[in-house]
Amino acid sequence: MNILGHGVYGLSEAARLTGLRPARVREWFQGRKVGVRKPVFRGDYLPVDGDRAISFHDLIELFVAGQLRDRGVSLQNLRKVHQRLQADLGTSHPFCRREILTQGKQVFTLGLDDLGREEMIDVLSRQRVFPDVLRPFLERIDYSQATAMARRWCIADQVVVDPAISLGKPVVDPVGIATAVLAAAYEANDRDAELVADWYRINARHVLAAVEFERSLAA
Repeated sequence: MNILGHGVYGLSEAARLTGLRPARVREWFQGRKVGVRKPVFRGDYLPVDGDRAISFHDLIELFVAGQLRDRGVSLQNLRKVHQRLQADLGTSHPFCRREILTQGKQVFTLGLDDLGREEMIDVLSRQRVFPDVLRPFLERIDYSQATAMARRWCIADQVVVDPAISLGKPVVDPVGIATAVLAAAYEANDRDAELVADWYRINARHVLAAVEFERSLAA
């Protein structure tokens, strides 16, 4: 797959953006030799000289899966749900579909046997995954009207992750400048937001939004 329009994220970067442990991200996309555990996700891109990168849709799926796993969904059932939804929804990225937001638990329990379905419902209900965790995240995603697939993630106040802009790197909305660029310019110029804003012909609040976001990733 061509990376243009699809975003590109190194595994460490994906871990920072999703808040997941880097080791988990690597294992889910590369597998684990000890115990011969296969990857959870194939990923849209082939490795280059041993390095892996993932797409925007891979990134969204990673976050959804990580939240479910952290709240008690077994890896076995997570795999089952993902594989079955690939067939039912006709996409290699089912966790990126609008149905995940609009139909919630009903979608996640499709294709499971009774025991698996009971486990999934119990976890989603008892841990309040949808109202407390997943729904606020999913509501920050813009979905394509044509494909019902995630197309943009409003990751923070005034900051978006859009695979069609800057290879999917976080940018300040609506000026479209990478948060990393603005934050670096701010730090290199005595933290003068007005000066940086004048250079880029934007508002100082856009610079400060970029700085706040980049600091949140480093926390």
